[in-house]
Amino acid sequence: MRKGSVSIFIPVYNFNPEKLVKNIKEVGAFAQAHYREFEIVAVDDSSNRETAAALEKASKIGGVRVLRYENGPSRRENLAASFPQARFGTAVFMDVDLSTELKYLLELTDKIEEGNDLAIGSRYLGIPAVRGWRRLILSKFYNFTIRFLFGSKIHDHGCGFKAFRREAIENLLKELGYDRTGRRGWFWDAELLIRAQRGGYTVIEIPVRWVDDAKSTFSATGELGGILYLISLWFRLNFMG
Repeated sequence: MRKGSVSIFIPVYNFNPEKLVKNIKEVGAFAQAHYREFEIVAVDDSSNRETAAALEKASKIGGVRVLRYENGPSRRENLAASFPQARFGTAVFMDVDLSTELKYLLELTDKIEEGNDLAIGSRYLGIPAVRGWRRLILSKFYNFTIRFLFGSKIHDHGCGFKAFRREAIENLLKELGYDRTGRRGWFWDAELLIRAQRGGYTVIEIPVRWVDDAKSTFSATGELGGILYLISLWFRLNFMG
C-alpha cells in the first residue's frame, strides 16, 4: 500500500554526472512505488559545468526539479534555504551518494506521519556503519562533544538522512538563520538538532545501515575547526539567549 506525500531534497555539489542521474532515477523509482505523491528537489550548491549539465538532464525525469544557487558551496545553508519550497507536509533530505539504503526512507516518513517533528537516521543504534576507522573515531568524538556541551540526547547528529514536519522545519529555520560567514558549515545539522531539543520538538532516531562513500566531498579533518563554532554556539545559547 502506498503511503502519503513527501518532498525529497537532495543536495548536490560536483558529483559524478553519470552516477548523479542514475541515483536520482533510483530515488524517483522508489518514491513512485511507495508514495501516492512525491517530488524530488535537487539543490545545486554551485556545482561545476558537468554536474550542472547532469542535473539539467535529471530535471526531465518526472517529479524532479532543480534549484540552482550561485553563491556556494555553502555546505548546508542553501539546502536549508530550499526547504520552505516543499510542496508537501513531510520534507526529507538525503545524501546524493545514497550512502543510506532507501528502504529506511519509509520509516523516517512514518515517524513524521505519526506526529513527530523530526526523524533522523542514526549510524550508532545497532547497525554497524561501513566506514574507515579515522572517520569513525572523528565522528564518535564529534558526537560526544555535542552531547557533553549541550546535553543532547542524540547519538548521531551528522547523518545526511533526515525528515521534518514542514511547519517544524520552517520555524527552526527562522531560529537558525542563514550563516553567510560560512563558519557553521556541516555543523548545521548539529545546531538544528540542538535547537530542536531545546525548543521541545520531538526528535526520533532510527537505526540505518550506512556505507561510506570514499569520494565524498566531506573532509572530517578539515571540518574540525568547526568545533570553535560549536563552542561559540554554546556561549550564545547559554549567555545571550
